[in-house]
Amino acid sequence: MSIQSLRSAVAFLTVIPVAAREGEPGARLGRAYFPAVGALVGLVAGAVLVVVAAITTPMLGAVVAVAVMAVLTGGLHLDGVADSADGLFGRGDRAQRLETMRDPRVGSYGAVALIVVLLGDVAALSALPPPKGVVALVIGGALSRWAMLGVVAFVPYVRTSGLGVAAAGGANRAFDLVLGSALAALACLLDWRRALVAVLLVGLTALIVSSVARRRIGGATGDIYGATTELCQLAAMVAFVVHT
Repeated sequence: MSIQSLRSAVAFLTVIPVAAREGEPGARLGRAYFPAVGALVGLVAGAVLVVVAAITTPMLGAVVAVAVMAVLTGGLHLDGVADSADGLFGRGDRAQRLETMRDPRVGSYGAVALIVVLLGDVAALSALPPPKGVVALVIGGALSRWAMLGVVAFVPYVRTSGLGVAAAGGANRAFDLVLGSALAALACLLDWRRALVAVLLVGLTALIVSSVARRRIGGATGDIYGATTELCQLAAMVAFVVHT
């Protein structure tokens, strides 16, 4: 892996303009570095949480921190939550569900899913002391992107085009998963006891999402990757709330 791979991962998962000179994030998108990028996003949001909570309230700090994560990621994963909810729980056959997930409009299932995920993030984060919230954000950011790597590696991609094609394509998926797991484990050392609980909840969440996706549309899409990331991040933060 190289600095270029790290830059590619940052460019793919965030709005930070660090792609290659030709403007392409790279064929493999630096998948192994996804957990590291997630941890970085969590760290930035955590710093904002500490500052805002110190001068206002923990609740406002949590709201701003969640907003910062949404801005840093360009709303990419949240869009996946909405599209996945509309497609997976909507009516119709497999082809109709996939077409619904392509529709840029947000339906009722998508709106409800977004509200629940964002409220869950804020509620979990505001229930934690700011220093613990920072740790939860870093570990949650790393584990949620690690979970996405797992879906990329083990769940077949069902589209022939779209942003997720680049993430799912290429060789060395096993190597990317191993290195990504090592990076996620490093983040978990910040609080390994709570991280163990988080790993269990994140793994269960990713399994549920991927199982529903297999049953409803036959596999994964870029939206499923995004939904997995957001739901697993929420699961990780919940682990810190229930294991205090």
